[in-house]
Amino acid sequence: MQTFGMREKGAMVYGQRLLALVSILLGSTVQAFACDQPIVISNWSLCATGNVSAEGGAADWKVVPAWTRQKAISAYFGNEPRLLANHGLCNEKFQRVVTCLPGWQMGNPDECSYLICSGYYSSAFGKREREAFERDFPTAQ
Repeated sequence: MQTFGMREKGAMVYGQRLLALVSILLGSTVQAFACDQPIVISNWSLCATGNVSAEGGAADWKVVPAWTRQKAISAYFGNEPRLLANHGLCNEKFQRVVTCLPGWQMGNPDECSYLICSGYYSSAFGKREREAFERDFPTAQ
């Protein structure tokens, strides 16, 4: 009977170790998975819904989406709504934010934030160029 208890205990320890290994692998996969996702520029837009006020403070929260007030999200922009309004991109679908501060064009292209910022602004520039072309040459195909 004692041998059966030892086998059972050994199997339980083995199971716990296997479970711990699987959870570590899943945790590291989730962290890497965010950057591996294709960036869909249409999911992102400027966070500001209006102009920031001269008074600042609590009034600045009125010009950014309400969901950005969550502690888990506001930590990404230091709980500064003016920073988010002036330099932020928001993904309302997945409730994500990124700040695109000056100098991002010289950033690390392997960072997710850099890819979002550069991709968004490249897309916005391309859209303006296309609209200008269509306005100047309405019959061109």
